[in-house]
Amino acid sequence: MSVALDKRPVPKSLVGLVFVLFWVIAILLWSFSHLLPTMGGRGFMVDIGIVLASIALATPSLGTLRELRTAAIMGIVAIALFAIGDLAQITVMVYALRVLVPFLALMTPVYKLLSFRVFA
Repeated sequence: MSVALDKRPVPKSLVGLVFVLFWVIAILLWSFSHLLPTMGGRGFMVDIGIVLASIALATPSLGTLRELRTAAIMGIVAIALFAIGDLAQITVMVYALRVLVPFLALMTPVYKLLSFRVFA
């Protein structure tokens, strides 16, 4: 992918689609998490919902396709870390991620306002 395509602004229709779709998936995951038989599986399902809701919350503040792609990659990394933490029962790691992931999403509009790029 060329640099010129990375610098294009995110289309508003894509922002709306990602925002609504990820929130719907997150709510469904939270609603059906109680159906899994193991505690680790239930926690992991809830944590995937947290990551998707955080990406959805940050999406309107992301300016370019590169930033959106980087946020998605960071979301995949967060899901992998949640999988390790939930299934290996590393409680400190899980709770640290549960605080850090939404915090970064909530700070994205502030970063945009201050021209500080996390997802650069």
